[in-house]
Amino acid sequence: MRDLNSTPTKNWQNTSVWMRGLFMILFGFIGGFARFMITLIAIFQFFSLLLTRKANSGLKVLGQSLNNYIYQINDFLTANSDTYPFPLSGWPEDKSTYKYSSRS
Repeated sequence: MRDLNSTPTKNWQNTSVWMRGLFMILFGFIGGFARFMITLIAIFQFFSLLLTRKANSGLKVLGQSLNNYIYQINDFLTANSDTYPFPLSGWPEDKSTYKYSSRS
């Protein structure tokens, strides 16, 4: 028989769940800003291609790095990872293995 004085804490009373929720909101906004930066990089890359016929290598590296960061944020937001994204953890490493491949 269960003791009435030892009821388990409900999820809505758990402070760690509320903290994660606050960080999810914060990282949702940060992810939106990172996506805006990707849009700016795309515009600059277009003009680089238009003027020089080749992509700017610095912007390619920055874009890939931001893509990895967005992936890290999305992984956290969808509860696929319990690791908090940067700046609460390290900057994500190259995730080139996550690129889509064609199914031929």
